[in-house]
Amino acid sequence: MIRTVVVGYGVAGREFHCPLIDRQPELTLYGVVARDAAKRAQAEAERGLKTFASLDDALGDPAVDLVVLATPHNIHAEQAVQALDAGRHCVVDKVMALSTEEADRMIAARERSGKMLSVFHNRRWDWDFATIKEIVAQGLIGRPLLFESAVCRFKAPQGWRGSVDASGTILHDWGAHMVDHALQLGLGPCRRVTAWLFESPWTGVDNGGHGRLVMEFENAIFQAETSRICRIDRPRWWIVGTEGGFVKFGIDPQEDALRAGDIDQAHEPESLQGILSTGAEGNPEAHTTVQRRVPPVRAHWDGYYGNIAAHLKHGEPLAVTAEQGRDVVAILEAAIESSRDGRTVSGSWGR
Repeated sequence: MIRTVVVGYGVAGREFHCPLIDRQPELTLYGVVARDAAKRAQAEAERGLKTFASLDDALGDPAVDLVVLATPHNIHAEQAVQALDAGRHCVVDKVMALSTEEADRMIAARERSGKMLSVFHNRRWDWDFATIKEIVAQGLIGRPLLFESAVCRFKAPQGWRGSVDASGTILHDWGAHMVDHALQLGLGPCRRVTAWLFESPWTGVDNGGHGRLVMEFENAIFQAETSRICRIDRPRWWIVGTEGGFVKFGIDPQEDALRAGDIDQAHEPESLQGILSTGAEGNPEAHTTVQRRVPPVRAHWDGYYGNIAAHLKHGEPLAVTAEQGRDVVAILEAAIESSRDGRTVSGSWGR
């Protein structure tokens, strides 16, 4: 059994990492690190876990095999390096870090230690993304030309997530998942990045109210958009290909089911299933368009920690590598530069 400690018992640690780790037969949720005594008491009461007041204390326990960082983004690098140098495997919540310099230090620590380092990009296992990958792989819309991915809400961020120093920009939250999605679609390296960051109206929030990021690949464009100030809905996905298109409203249902206590009860009503539009009888040149609902490919968030266990116990390839996490950080770094300077930033990110 891989004895695992989660650092941080806020929303990410308590509602995402702990229950997902608990579901894996080869992982043992051994303990929680929390500076706040009330949080430690809560973890003890809710899960009967051993608790630690600091990461130093947890690393002093020789029983700990794996450290999971569910902490503010600006301390990921410091804590990951500490855990790796102490000879522990490490999972870090997304976004991996706030700069490529920090990400490089984390990767260097992994190389020194010979231990595992991975980034929690769990939304690779969202139903909508799994469905889109299948649609693209089957060529149902021909060659994809344009992806628009959006999560737009009207809701102020809580705590450190509204601080640019602690969390980065608004794009460093949902936007990090969207960038990772773009890099997993087989579009090749991203060549150009253009971004716009708009101020937040919320008091005490200094990391943006609305963000838009356009990534240009060799033959496709991927737009990521996320908002806290949007009072009107827009599609979660809107995709155009040479032979068809796809549109999807609604967020993946696994998060709400997990928070309610049983991720296996996740359900998506037919009204929120994506719509695939193609030429009649599969003819891309037909003037008549046919549309049909597409039942989701039911991927599962268990895929992330299941892979971590399989990698550590059985040597299976790591699904989310540190290098992939670094690519996301690099694109977000370019996005900040683009928005600040009012220009497109060129480079080569991803594979």
